[in-house]
Amino acid sequence: MPRNGIGVFFALLVGVCLTGCVSSNTQVDRTRAALRGENYLAAQKWAEDIKTSTFSKELGSLEAGRVHQLAGEFEESVSDFDMAIETVMKKTETGPVVNLEDVAWNVGSALVDERMRKYRIPPYEFIQALNYQMWNYIFLGDPEAARVEARRAVLAQDAIAEKYGPKVDAGSSQVSEGKYSGAMNIVESRMAPMAPVLEKTRSSYENSLAWYFCGILFELDDDASNARLSYQKAWELSPGNPYLERDMLRLARSESPDTFDDLMSRSRLPPESLARSSTEIVLVAEENFIAQRYSVKIPLPLGTITSVDFPMYFAPFYQPVPLQLSAGEQALGPLTPTLFLQSLAYQDLKEKMPGVVVRNVIRAGSRIAAQQVANASNNEYAMIGVCLFNLIMTAVNEADTRAWYTLPMVTHVYRGNVEPGVHHLTLMNQASGQTVSFPVSVAEGETRFIWVGDLAGRSRVVTASMNGKGDRTTYTGIESLLVQ
Repeated sequence: MPRNGIGVFFALLVGVCLTGCVSSNTQVDRTRAALRGENYLAAQKWAEDIKTSTFSKELGSLEAGRVHQLAGEFEESVSDFDMAIETVMKKTETGPVVNLEDVAWNVGSALVDERMRKYRIPPYEFIQALNYQMWNYIFLGDPEAARVEARRAVLAQDAIAEKYGPKVDAGSSQVSEGKYSGAMNIVESRMAPMAPVLEKTRSSYENSLAWYFCGILFELDDDASNARLSYQKAWELSPGNPYLERDMLRLARSESPDTFDDLMSRSRLPPESLARSSTEIVLVAEENFIAQRYSVKIPLPLGTITSVDFPMYFAPFYQPVPLQLSAGEQALGPLTPTLFLQSLAYQDLKEKMPGVVVRNVIRAGSRIAAQQVANASNNEYAMIGVCLFNLIMTAVNEADTRAWYTLPMVTHVYRGNVEPGVHHLTLMNQASGQTVSFPVSVAEGETRFIWVGDLAGRSRVVTASMNGKGDRTTYTGIESLLVQ
């Protein structure tokens, strides 16, 4: 090829490499469509393929556990989630210990392609797996095993808050103020549209729903002290939630009267609303699928303009559907958005980004250095070969966009007293007027857990006893409130 032809070819290739193109994940899209259509076999095959991959086994266990749970296969779900959880929470002679090296921010293996790094389960996915494991054991009729998971969730969240949080802060400061600050500033500017989503949570590892379920399980076991602390932490993460506030205040009244008087003076809840009957329902509604990360090329000035791949979220804040619950002609009350998993996932990416920036800059710098060596050799073929290799690698490389993609965007909660008997419950989407109905049998003295998984396709409703009373677990399919 003539030299002027080579120059034109390189110029075109450079132009392609420097554009901010975005890649998509068609396999995730197909799997979500399969789950919406109740094609669980296709979704399970996808998850099992990830489990057998070299770099993403732990992620595959999470996805497989979730798919089995959505299909009503709770024993299989327990097995898969156990495999994932045990990669983070190690068993020792003195009890379980969270392996923070597996979840902490780090810069290691800078020259390895991001997608070829072993997947490490991040804190928000780890805590949510523990939460789902609590649910699985409730569905399997084993409240005591659910409380074991609750105690593990408390230990894990406390340990991660104590050790992981400071590491995140230190890593962010180190990168933002050091030699990588220029690149970090450019990447952060591209992340600016994520701000409205990030504002919904404080960090990636604080899960209000997990704390709330710990509180419920502890309270049903007459462990009022730990129940109060769990409710307190749940409410602190979701202070506008009336159900979390009511339960926190009810336990504070008996466990910490001085604290109760202060909190009650600032609460809008009437004192009589704090009463809890021994017969009640706890309803959780999961909505839609979580946002996906995409790979985008961002030009960085690293001696020369170099295009580097970064994971990014583009979905705006997801506005939860307003849901209202009724039993027959009686309005029971609204469901309240309690856990914004979209925000936890965005926080996770924000916490990881300093490490991604450092590794990407080092990786790009090694390519630039190789080109400089080739140029200094005055060997035209070496110069062209290295340049061509670098340009091709820049064109074909993508960022690591792996994450747990069968999670919901947001989770709503309702908790209220009911009379014993069979209730025909109705959920209404107050924005569209759509309704779905299903029967629930509640025994005297029972706390009945109701899970509605609405992923914008066919939904599933699971009901189970949280305290060993009442009917066996039920699993039924219903229409979605999210499909027009």
